[in-house]
Amino acid sequence: MHSTARTAANRYPERVTYERDAVYAILDEALAVHVGFNTELGPVVIPTLHMRVGDQLLLHGSAFGRFITTAASGAPLCVTATLIDGVILGRASSHHSAAYRSAMVFGTASPIEDERERADALAQVVESVIPGRLSGPHAARRPNTEEARYTACLTMPIEEFSMKVRAGFARDEPKDDHVESWAGWIPLTTTPGIPVPDEITGDRFPAPAYDPSVHRFRQD
Repeated sequence: MHSTARTAANRYPERVTYERDAVYAILDEALAVHVGFNTELGPVVIPTLHMRVGDQLLLHGSAFGRFITTAASGAPLCVTATLIDGVILGRASSHHSAAYRSAMVFGTASPIEDERERADALAQVVESVIPGRLSGPHAARRPNTEEARYTACLTMPIEEFSMKVRAGFARDEPKDDHVESWAGWIPLTTTPGIPVPDEITGDRFPAPAYDPSVHRFRQD
């Protein structure tokens, strides 16, 4: 994959890659994405849960919401996923930054019209958040076709994309070497909490357990 007019980097092009596998890794690790699109009242960006299935993104939302109705009409979309790995501190405030991995995908999406296929797609989104949630002895109920009428699901081909990575230390200048201030970077990680059951669940069923290999809670 090569850069396009929309994905080419004007600043720090050395931080950008167009490797499909690298972009997929970001989309798979991110719990949510942000979707940008234009409306009659101006640009809008919304967060939503997603899932990657092969070379497609699954995006979901209210069947009657502004995002779904706009995207389903064929409006161009910009989908981004960002993972913050830390903060970078320099000796000069202008060189402070963040360590991050960010993926950007451009394209248009198509609604899944068949109710059974849409219900299956919504189930896949649930599985992307909690792997194993809809299978096994203590599985949650799968979405039915009636529920699928109110929650839409879109498929978006992953064809035009890029990934940008910022890591390492601040780009301090020699003139600031004398500044007596700590410089370096501070890693940030997402720390999972302890699952809290509701009143009906209590301690009757095993809670999902965190699996760091997929950055998700897994229901076994």
